[in-house]
Amino acid sequence: MIGSGVDTQMQARAAMASDPSGLQDLARGARSGDQKGLEAVAREFEAMLIGQMLKQMREASLGDGLFDNDQSEMYLEMQDQEFAKAMSQGDGIGLRDALMRQLSAQQPVDPETLNDPDRQAALEMPRRRSELDTLRALQGEAESELRPVGPQRPEAVSPEAAREAAPQPAPIAWPPRDAADFVQTLEPLARDAAAELGVEPGILLAQSALETGWGQHVPSRADGQPSFNLFGIKADSRWDGDRVSVGTLEFREGVAQREQARFRAYADPSESFSDYVDFIRNNPRYHRALQAGDDAQYIRELQDAGYATDPAYADKVLRVRDQMAAHRDSGSTQVAADAAVTRTKG
Repeated sequence: MIGSGVDTQMQARAAMASDPSGLQDLARGARSGDQKGLEAVAREFEAMLIGQMLKQMREASLGDGLFDNDQSEMYLEMQDQEFAKAMSQGDGIGLRDALMRQLSAQQPVDPETLNDPDRQAALEMPRRRSELDTLRALQGEAESELRPVGPQRPEAVSPEAAREAAPQPAPIAWPPRDAADFVQTLEPLARDAAAELGVEPGILLAQSALETGWGQHVPSRADGQPSFNLFGIKADSRWDGDRVSVGTLEFREGVAQREQARFRAYADPSESFSDYVDFIRNNPRYHRALQAGDDAQYIRELQDAGYATDPAYADKVLRVRDQMAAHRDSGSTQVAADAAVTRTKG
């Protein structure tokens, strides 16, 4: 502990010239109640402030001088320390007096009163009152109860995540058990596709039944899975999706002959119906079919435009359609159909 004011002043100057952390001893001396020690500490803090001001002024200059180096900077720092000490002597800049008033107000009149428990309690750092913690906790609970619970702003979801999270339709059992199962399975898809083309669903079901033998002869992929090509649409250069290769019966100048052809492949029957709609609507040669007034004219215009090479294609589709209508009216589930003997052009 520092004993006298002279020693305190000497130690303060030594602390400032070497390491500011040496002021910890000065702080202990100031707490002892020595007025000269308080003055020394206040004076040296004033010198520290002046030194910082000079340092900031140096750093705010336009740049280093032509002959500046590490040694010159070190001497400038020492010079600034001496300037700071000199400026803090005498009346200084007025900061010392303010520090003295503040420090003196916190010191006991008599150093012996430091042993007074009441005085020690008064000098302790203020602590957070426990009542405040309880009040903050209650306030937090009240705010959580009053916080609105209405619809929140949804987080951004990628299209891939949205597709994965969306409810997936139940897989379609394939192939159908019989003609009635074929109609029951595909009728909702045929209804949607027919509405877009302006025809009746029955003509599309009949066309698909003829092409696939009521779903029993759909071209298969290499792994044995069905291609779900329900309308016999070939995979030409305009098709960039999956495809399968299969033997087909084509009519060349009225003569039937076996050929190997590549057909479009789909993930499910829904894709097949959607692609059929696009295939008809986006192909200029089927424009007359879309302008037909009834289903019979529609399928005949398709044949005339080259949809199929079988010259009896339209008659076969219409016969299947009429059979479905007759058996539906009679409530029978036994429906016969001509075997699919043609494939559509691309």
